[in-house]
Amino acid sequence: MISAQILSPQTANVSDLPRPQLGPHDVLIEVKNAGICGTDLHIWHGSYALAQYPLVPGHEFSGVVAEIGDEVSTTRVGEHVTADPNLPCNHCYFCQKRQFNQCLNLKAVGVTRNGGFARYVVVPESAVFPIGDLSFAAAAMLEPLACVVWGLKQVQIQAGDSMLIFGAGPMGLLMLQAVKTDGAAQVVVIDREEGRLKLARELGATATVKAADFNQAMAQELSPFGFDVVADATGLPKVIQDGFQYLRSGGKFWVFGVAPDKARVEISPYEIFRRDLKIIGSFALNKTFHESIALVKAGAVKLEPLISHQLPLERFAEAMHFAEHDPDRLKVQFHLD
Repeated sequence: MISAQILSPQTANVSDLPRPQLGPHDVLIEVKNAGICGTDLHIWHGSYALAQYPLVPGHEFSGVVAEIGDEVSTTRVGEHVTADPNLPCNHCYFCQKRQFNQCLNLKAVGVTRNGGFARYVVVPESAVFPIGDLSFAAAAMLEPLACVVWGLKQVQIQAGDSMLIFGAGPMGLLMLQAVKTDGAAQVVVIDREEGRLKLARELGATATVKAADFNQAMAQELSPFGFDVVADATGLPKVIQDGFQYLRSGGKFWVFGVAPDKARVEISPYEIFRRDLKIIGSFALNKTFHESIALVKAGAVKLEPLISHQLPLERFAEAMHFAEHDPDRLKVQFHLD
């Protein structure tokens, strides 16, 4: 089967690998669409600690069930599905506390085992979700939306909240739409690219500002006492560090973007203490696929406008370049047909 395999950081090839074998509880999915995530770029550069090489990456995917194991009970051949790539052990301390994303033995499709940048991928039946009549392109974006939904469960947006989002890439635009469904009244989006900001306005942002033009005075005009929630969807340490100045006292800073694991920022412990600030991280997702599917099927979150490129897997290197360097790109996907 055609597969894009990273052999070591920044070394990959597109080749023919053996079709994966099923266990009794497994499902074989013929991949139709698979998206490139910031995590995949970190894996490509060797800066994602959990990755194990050689590796077929890809944890955002959708497709058609091609084969099922002998003990699969509900999934059927021919179903259109997506899958939760995070595979907790279900018996460690954190799994017992239902913190599955913090599992001490966490495995992940496309990170610790081969993923969806291939014709076929194998996942346990417990990780499979039917997508009904959603397009394969949209369904391949349910995983990033599920990450946003998990973060929202931690941040707990309140009705009428004001929010500032740094980054209008796919994740920032998913965040924008999702927080509006949670009752945020004002959502301001900051980005370097006007095209992304235009889409943010179309998707419901109350204001957008070019990053080069944004400053404390402008922030005070938009929200005089600071924002209830400030979220980073860039993963840039400087953006995270500077973002705290825009919080109101008692506000919440949502660390969502994936920064390099050795990156550091400076913050004032006194400011956190004096101003009752809260710092909230959200890693991956935690059993939030059903909520994500419901948001999309209800029309509350639009996914397809966030897809800018669909390329064949043979153009793996080109697609990775687009995903990292093209200023106009949003979500870059592989379309396997």
